[in-house]
Amino acid sequence: MDTIYTDHPVQAAADHLAFAIKDHLAAGNRVLWLLSGGSGINVVLAVSMQLQDIDLSNLYVTLTDERYGPTGHPDENWQQLIDGGMALSGATLYRPLVGENRTTTTDEFGAWLMQQFTAADYTIGLFGVGPDGHTAGVKPHSSAATATAWADSFDSQDFERITITPFAIEQLDEAVIQASGVDKIPALKQLVHESIDIIDQPAQVLKTVPKCTLYTDNKGV
Repeated sequence: MDTIYTDHPVQAAADHLAFAIKDHLAAGNRVLWLLSGGSGINVVLAVSMQLQDIDLSNLYVTLTDERYGPTGHPDENWQQLIDGGMALSGATLYRPLVGENRTTTTDEFGAWLMQQFTAADYTIGLFGVGPDGHTAGVKPHSSAATATAWADSFDSQDFERITITPFAIEQLDEAVIQASGVDKIPALKQLVHESIDIIDQPAQVLKTVPKCTLYTDNKGV
């Protein structure tokens, strides 16, 4: 994993993602891009701006994780991206919430992921790292941390979460991490310098991705 310190980690991560996606699309590749909600929303919106006027017909997009509930509920990551102005005209977009119960929603999300990973020539994901060491929606000691399916769901203290799993993350060609804020320094130090069981710090799985780059403004990491 490469670690890049910058005063502008959001823009640096966005530039990295936009360049990689445009480069692979220009080569005629079918690209799968996994988005991050929460603190990653600003990165996604910046990438979206850079993909304007590009042929996105070979780009397939979904989230790494979602907060379960009715489609369009206030905490839904996808709705927040729409409200923020995400525009990826021509791309195939998959909104994880489909108006079904949580089990069906999770199963359909997992089936879509399996199909797209199989069909893609290049897969790239945007991730964050929480102060507790979680990434995507994979919380420490949750069922998702040990799941062997493409997607999992569980009750967390904050939300009902639907998420890709460490198994799915391991299939990626590339991961880009954007993690800022002093509250994340202990978790990032562990991620960069230690090898910890994934069940204790799920973000460790990102180091299994062949190409992984961390952008952070925390120079103490």
